[in-house]
Amino acid sequence: MIVICLNGPINAGKSTIGRVLAGMLPDAEFIEGDDHGIPEGVPFEEMIERATAWLAGLIAEKQRSFLVIAYPLRPEDFVLLREACAKRDARLFVVTLAPPMELVLKDRGDRKLDAEERARIREMYEEGYAARDFSDVIVTDVESPDVMALRIAGLIGLRS
Repeated sequence: MIVICLNGPINAGKSTIGRVLAGMLPDAEFIEGDDHGIPEGVPFEEMIERATAWLAGLIAEKQRSFLVIAYPLRPEDFVLLREACAKRDARLFVVTLAPPMELVLKDRGDRKLDAEERARIREMYEEGYAARDFSDVIVTDVESPDVMALRIAGLIGLRS
């Protein structure tokens, strides 16, 4: 199994590219990290910890050739996912999407950002979400989701 985690700040394209990538890989499943089912009102740090544990659980149970996960990773989240992959003898490949902040701060596609999301994007860039040293690759240029998915497939050794 190969687990491809698309990391990056809000609105970097993780979910859009992830859906396209999962659609082109054989026996793949896309996992939207924000669909963790944790109720509103849970403190932010606890929510992140529980969401990451949920993702690690999915890695442990899914029987697919590829899992494509869209979720912003902190270093401690990466460690947890790496350990979950090691237990499955799975390869973890982290792609950090880091388009210019000016682009990420704009409304794109159907997504309309509110002031809180724009503030969080700035914080995420400051916190290093767009420059994680555990990344296998950091992508700073902007291409269409189809082109990016093909590029990532090539990076993991697959061509569609």
